[in-house]
Amino acid sequence: MNFKILEYIVAIAETGSVTKAADRLFISQSGLNQQLIKLETELGTPLFHRSKKEMRPTHAGLIYIENARRILKMAQNCVSQINDLSENPRGTISYGLPYEHGADLFISIAKDFSHAFPNVTITLTEQTVKEMENNVQTDRLDLAFVMVKNKPSSRYFDCVHLCTERLVLGIPRKHPMAQYAAPTGKPLNTMDLKHFKNDPFAFMFSGSTMRSIIDPLFEEAGYLPKIRYETHMNNVLYRLVSNGLCCTIMPQSYVQKDNSSVWFYPDQIPSWEWYIIFSKDHMLTSADKYLIQLSLNYARKMKDYWDQHGFGAPAD
Repeated sequence: MNFKILEYIVAIAETGSVTKAADRLFISQSGLNQQLIKLETELGTPLFHRSKKEMRPTHAGLIYIENARRILKMAQNCVSQINDLSENPRGTISYGLPYEHGADLFISIAKDFSHAFPNVTITLTEQTVKEMENNVQTDRLDLAFVMVKNKPSSRYFDCVHLCTERLVLGIPRKHPMAQYAAPTGKPLNTMDLKHFKNDPFAFMFSGSTMRSIIDPLFEEAGYLPKIRYETHMNNVLYRLVSNGLCCTIMPQSYVQKDNSSVWFYPDQIPSWEWYIIFSKDHMLTSADKYLIQLSLNYARKMKDYWDQHGFGAPAD
């Protein structure tokens, strides 16, 4: 069987274009188009609906693409199984990471992984949750670390739960409600969001997973918050609060101890879940399993720290 043609058709389907697929595959556009026409002639049916904007799979195309992905995955799994028989396995793991959290996790586990699997290369890609889920489904990522509101539900991938992280409410220390904060070193007190109806807020950008958790909290509190700042970075949220510019709700892992801000658990106890996801068709190698185990160890270390301190992260 010609595995190349399988890769070609899958690439066209994923990019929606012969031109884009050719660029991805590092072959000429004309050469790829000829391969597609030859295959369609052999099959006696078109695999794509063609238009100026995009190429969409026909019914026959969907059948071909689904099976092509399965065959390519089986071939990859075969190589992985044989490679795992070696004392020093070689290979590459494509690992999807969320912004900020992903870098923190990987830097914490990279040394141990490299020591155990010196001949395995990890390719890191920072993406949104939706992008990672799509790329796991299409086998462009082997593993992905995601933070979501609920357990991922898909017929395409499996998951390993790492931990639950709570979101915390931060306000400047000069705020009148700061007097109700727990003493340093004690578990955080809870606070009703209704007390902050007239205060400005900073949040993660609209459409993010975090906002899908935060926005309903204010609906329940009976008002729309005054959003003064939106950002892609948790560190920015923390610094805005510590500089007395606004309030925020953010992950407990990015809060630091200082004398400029105080922190509470919102009454609704918002949280999100950490998971590692991978395709159901992907055979986990020994290196994959070890990477997952290291990620679990990291998450448990974080959870133990939060249980004791309420927020922040343990020193390396």
